[in-house]
Amino acid sequence: MISQHQKTGDNYLRRLVTRVTAMSRSARLRRQLTDVEHRSLELPRSYREQLAELIGRECDNVAQSPDPSQYGMQTEDGVTTSGLDVGFDRARSDNVQVRMRGLALWIALVYHETHGAHSTESEELHRQVLRIMRELKVFSSRLETGGNEA
Repeated sequence: MISQHQKTGDNYLRRLVTRVTAMSRSARLRRQLTDVEHRSLELPRSYREQLAELIGRECDNVAQSPDPSQYGMQTEDGVTTSGLDVGFDRARSDNVQVRMRGLALWIALVYHETHGAHSTESEELHRQVLRIMRELKVFSSRLETGGNEA
């Protein structure tokens, strides 16, 4: 028989592990955001307009995906890589087109993941992603054409 004390301790431990994992993920995404922001805003104006359109399309694709957490995931040689990791790796490419696709994927996935989040860390991350999207003018181009709000 399991005592009530043991159940309470298990519940506490589970919540603690969940909280630490969430904080770790948030810290990792914040570090990546710094690099993503730098790489996005260093693009020439003509590429930034293309990037804004790519982000809008990726946001639409993620939203329409049956399982958004699986969007962009790749499996190669039995190794599965998350869409965020795929996007971040591509965002660091020397090839501008590959970089822009990676930036768009990463931004769209983080936007979707943090949209409606309840933790302080996720809300702050969402605000920072929105700021980048505003700077790239993602919203104005999506709203003018009647598309979904990124």
